Amino acid sequence: PNMAFFECNGLRLLLSIPENDQFDHPSSTLYFQVEDIQASYRELVNRGVTTLGEPHMIAEMDGIETWMAFFKDPDENIHALMSEVHAK
Repeated sequence: PNMAFFECNGLRLLLSIPENDQFDHPSSTLYFQVEDIQASYRELVNRGVTTLGEPHMIAEMDGIETWMAFFKDPDENIHALMSEVHAK
């Protein structure tokens, strides 16, 4: 209810209001689409990247679950891994 997705010729745009103060700053969040979010998340952790929680489902649309895991870059900007999987 607090987000909108737009499909733009192969590029997905997500607009949302900040969920909390942590996300309320003048920066854009980049979402990196990955095949296996669990493996990609473990790789970030193994490389010492600051993560903001484990992968979790944020939406289900038309039988497809959208999973995300957020992390910080060296400048403290927040980005995310994103994976779409068929709902079970």
